[in-house]
Amino acid sequence: MSFFSYSVTKTIKNVSLFIVGLVFVILLYRFYQIQIQQHNKYSGIAEDNRIRMVTLEAPRGIIYDRIGDILVDNKFQYNVFIIPFEVDSINKCYQKLGEVLGLDKEIIEERVKKNWRGRFKPALVAKGVNMQVLSRIEEHKLEFPGVIYKLDPYRSYPSGVNLTHVLGYLREINSSALKRLKKYGYNYGDLIGWEGVERQYESILRGEKGYKYVQVNAKGRILGDLESKENIQPQPGNDLYLTINRELQDTCERILADTSKGAIIVIDPDNGQILSAVSKPDYSPEIFSGIINQEVWDSLSNDPDRPLFNRLTSAEYPPASTFKMMAAMGALENNIVDSAWSVNCPGYYKLGRRTFKCWKEWGHGRVAMEKSIEQSCDVYYYRLIRKMDLDLWAETVRKFGFGEPTQIDLTSENSGNIPDKNYMNSVYGKNGWTEGYKLNIVIGQGEVLVTPIQMAKFISALATRGKLIHPHVGLKYFDTEKFRTFTTEKDSIESFTPQTWDIIEESLYEVVNDPAGTANLANVRGVKVYGKTGTAQNPHGENHAWFIGYADNGQKKVAVTVFLENGGSGGHDAAPVAGKILKYYLKNIWTDNKTSGQNNG
Repeated sequence: MSFFSYSVTKTIKNVSLFIVGLVFVILLYRFYQIQIQQHNKYSGIAEDNRIRMVTLEAPRGIIYDRIGDILVDNKFQYNVFIIPFEVDSINKCYQKLGEVLGLDKEIIEERVKKNWRGRFKPALVAKGVNMQVLSRIEEHKLEFPGVIYKLDPYRSYPSGVNLTHVLGYLREINSSALKRLKKYGYNYGDLIGWEGVERQYESILRGEKGYKYVQVNAKGRILGDLESKENIQPQPGNDLYLTINRELQDTCERILADTSKGAIIVIDPDNGQILSAVSKPDYSPEIFSGIINQEVWDSLSNDPDRPLFNRLTSAEYPPASTFKMMAAMGALENNIVDSAWSVNCPGYYKLGRRTFKCWKEWGHGRVAMEKSIEQSCDVYYYRLIRKMDLDLWAETVRKFGFGEPTQIDLTSENSGNIPDKNYMNSVYGKNGWTEGYKLNIVIGQGEVLVTPIQMAKFISALATRGKLIHPHVGLKYFDTEKFRTFTTEKDSIESFTPQTWDIIEESLYEVVNDPAGTANLANVRGVKVYGKTGTAQNPHGENHAWFIGYADNGQKKVAVTVFLENGGSGGHDAAPVAGKILKYYLKNIWTDNKTSGQNNG
């Protein structure tokens, strides 16, 4: 071997030894870094890989009626989830799991996609799984990597009443709501109150989640509970009591069951507590207690009768003759006419070349103010509004809270519409409307729109001579150690004289009790009933029927609003519905003394 060859070989050997030595030094240094310098960091990661934190959902607060009957309760069910990261073979796992659950593989794929919260987060695939299915999953655990199950609460409705549009429902939080609420501990997949009192009182009803820790192997399979870490138990939400009387609610729902569309509100006019609230058509609240079948949801949302629509607070209708008192009260207080002012009603009124008919074709003859309300004479108010400025009429109406929300503790409330000169000018132009428009407005037609809850507030004000209550369904809630009662704002109308209230009260009494009154069918023996009917013309179909009224037993009052969409006439159709409700109330609630105090119905 030449000297040159020997030198090259030795150099290569030395370089190789140096490289190997350098590699060992680097490995020793990294071993020192990982095992000693960064021991805490990597031991923590290893511990996290060994430990899985399982969320324990907190039961929401129970919802009761005013006398303690349960309206919304909690039950528990086993739900099955898939952790996508831990699934070895998606097709194989989904196929086998589908066979156990009785679902097509495609449905499981769709649910994983729909409930995807990340590769390491459980995605819900089945709710309410029975023990037989869970046993099969447990027996073949090795065949279901990434499949877990846990016990979660869900809402149940044991009372037998729907009360759908008051209770509302829960649904998974969406991205826009999560942005606002993440700071309060919400995460993807959480259920949140979406409508009704479930939404209004979310912060009261919602509990605090708990957590438990389990040990998993390298493949993510659960080996058992981890005793070295203390589990955090979930804290249930606060129980909520509503002003609703369950028995009365059940009665009102049954009475309105034969009517395809409408609303009933029974309210305490002294404090605004709603004792019953029915919006028809409705739906069973049980529909929203589990995974909603898409076909069921589509049938609800596409139903032309709109069962998801809350007619109590959102539906806007002409109030018809129930609004005739407005012109009478405005005229009395501004000395436009007195109660003795009378007109002759031949059954029609001519304005220029137009003829405005009274509902009674042959006319009412000569009527003064009280008789005009009792018999609901249109011609009287055609003549009266000709003496009044439209803005004065609108000012009188707005004193009762019309044209703005009542601020009831429910969602999706509309304001209705009270036309004044500015409104009419904006819609028709300054010279685009005439006196004829006022004749429609004064009898509650045309551009006038109200909601049933506004009418409940209105009749409450008439029953209490001007007290403006705040309608509400929340009564109280139990906060750890004691009850906390909700308080509401109250106001009153001071601008009407006692004489005006006397005239209106006497007129409303005669509407129900005089043989010529339009609401005889609302009369109930044994109690004084006052009221007013209305039949709203509907260009798209049958007329709408109204009745608003109240009963007085000498110590307490209760007010009733009945609205029947396409329901016929106020006197013939709505008044008898109110009569049935008041008869039940007198016999079963007042007689049994179930209305005294906040804790009673």
